[in-house]
Formats: sequence, C-alpha cells, structure tokens
Amino acid sequence: MTKPESLVCINGNFVPPEEAFVSVFDRGFLYGDSVYDVTLTYEGIPFLLDSHLDRLESSAQKIAMEIKWKREELTKLIYKGVNKLEGDRHYIRIIITRGGGEIGLDPNLSDGQNLFLIFKELEPYPIEWYQKGVSLVTTEIMKTPKKAMDPSVKSGNYLNNVLALQKAKEKGAYDAVMLNHLGNVTESTSANIWLVEKGTFKTPPLSAGILGGLTRKSVLQIGREQGLEMREIDFNAETLRQADEVFITSSTREILPITKIDGKPIGKGIPGPYTKTLHNHYSNFVKQIIQEEKTKAIKSGLIK
Repeated sequence: MTKPESLVCINGNFVPPEEAFVSVFDRGFLYGDSVYDVTLTYEGIPFLLDSHLDRLESSAQKIAMEIKWKREELTKLIYKGVNKLEGDRHYIRIIITRGGGEIGLDPNLSDGQNLFLIFKELEPYPIEWYQKGVSLVTTEIMKTPKKAMDPSVKSGNYLNNVLALQKAKEKGAYDAVMLNHLGNVTESTSANIWLVEKGTFKTPPLSAGILGGLTRKSVLQIGREQGLEMREIDFNAETLRQADEVFITSSTREILPITKIDGKPIGKGIPGPYTKTLHNHYSNFVKQIIQEEKTKAIKSGLIK
C-alpha cells in the first residue's frame, strides 16, 4: 500500500487532509487562541523535537494554557505520523487550541483543548534561492510590541505578518523586514534576520521584540564554536541595507541568503562567503544532531 504524502492528526486520530475538520466554534479559529510550533524531518527524524516541544510548552504557559497532552504522548504521535508518510523529509506543524465552547472572549468558556498535527512532504526549496539569493523589502507594518503580545509566544495571532508579507509580494519581494516602534529591525514575517559587517555577524537581540528562533540559537552557538564574532545588537533598516551580507534563518529554510533589499543590492548582489561558510557549518551540525536523534529514537522504540 502506497504511503500518503500528507496527513493530519486531530486529538490522536489520523485522517487524510481532505477529512480534517475543525469546529467553527474552536477558539483557535475564532480568536487565534492557540499556540503552535513547526519543525521538519531529515532522514525521517524530527529535528530538535524536544526543543520545539519545549518552546510549545513555554508558549502555552505564557497564555495561561497548560497543555493536557504529556510530552511522551506528543512525541509518540509525531513519530507515528512521520512513520506513516512517504519519503523522509517532511514539514510538521503542531497546533494546540484552547478548544471550543460558547462564543465569547473569556478563556473560561472553553470546553477543552484541541490538538492538530499537520504532516506533509517538504519539497526542496529552489536551488536558485541559495545560489542567487532572494529579496526583502521594508514595510510600514510594525512588529507587534511586546506589551501587546509577547513575541516569544508562537500563537495563532499572525495577521500583521500576513499583511506585511502581502505588501512584500505586491512589490515582487520574497519577504518583508518588520521594524519595531523604535525603527529597529526585528524579523522577517517568518524568519530571523542577520547581517555581516566586516566579518562580524549581527542579529537583533530578543529585546528588540523577536521570537527566539531555534535556528537562530543554533547559529549563534555554531558561530561562536567556530571562532566567529557573533553579536546580538539593535540596528535599523539603513544599517541592514548597507551590510556586506544579509541572510535569514528558520527551521525549514536553514540559512537563506538575501541579496537585495528595497530594490538595492546587498554587497556584490550575490550570496557572500561568510553566509556560505556558516551554512556549511550548520549542515554539519544538522547531520550530527540527526544521528544522535536517530540513535535515541531507536532505543526508545519510536523507529525500527
């Protein structure tokens, strides 16, 4: 029997995507009252799964929602879903909503949480993205201030990011640069932003109002282990445009070079040597982690 390329798990039940439904009364649908996280697999092994589940739990705690599924349950469901799929490279989205109930903002109206796991084959990104780089534009749509919504929470509230990306697409760009209320760079709509200036790597600090990306964290660690100068520091859009090299980081895209911002080339307008070198180090890191995770999963009986 042929394995599917995509699958959905709803509260522990696996169904084809076309049979996956959520109630219109679910608070995730009505209010974005939900948390989520995303990872991917290499060789059929979920990458940094414990770290992603740590962040999921942290997000839930920060919106006063205690996840009712135990870590072991979530891990088993995720591996079960991956093992049902065709191929060995998949996208995994983990969503937990506060549940359904009577319509109203009061969280106490919830009748219980809902868990959704979305699995789908992750097609390779175009090689041209990495060979030639992609473009960004700055937009007037700001990153949500921390006092309005803690940026460390990965929640279903994403409308400002959606609108910023829409503006970027209207201008023919790959993604948007989102600034904070001080005019400093925060993130793109779905990735952390970095620049290279005279051999020094710089990325906005958490205090700028960004999500502490796991790839960002890994890149900081890898760079420092390799003796590279890695700094978490505020900078504005003009500094970003004047950088020698720029790239973004995320779990699924790893390290993606940016060669144009607001229509102007970055450096020589091609992916720079520091970005390429760092990506090579990151690729080696991924291989090491996957081997460790595979050994752990075999011992735990999660895979054969």
